[in-house]
Amino acid sequence: MTDRLKAYLATVEKKGLTVITDKAGRPVRYRTVAEEMRKIKAKMQHPDAASYVTHGLRKNATIELYQSGCDDEMVKAVKGHSGVEMLKKYGGMIRQRELATRAQDARNRFEQNRKET
Repeated sequence: MTDRLKAYLATVEKKGLTVITDKAGRPVRYRTVAEEMRKIKAKMQHPDAASYVTHGLRKNATIELYQSGCDDEMVKAVKGHSGVEMLKKYGGMIRQRELATRAQDARNRFEQNRKET
């Protein structure tokens, strides 16, 4: 969890061990969250709101982790994926760009440390 999410959750009444629960403190199903998101999207003024999907939250988290400088292993640890294929799917071009930037930075450091030209 991000520090911002932890701070928010500290203000929310705890009804169970699960973060998102129903009124009785039981974990909610994916379908329940998706229905609530549909209600919120219907009220939104943003022109792209109708295209937002619940699973997009997972993709956004993956992208934010790569943009924060995390490598594949770190992203896998947070997202719970065992392989790189889903990271490629969710991270897409952001993942490739971040990896390429780090690779070029490493290459530049290597060249700067070389004694011969």
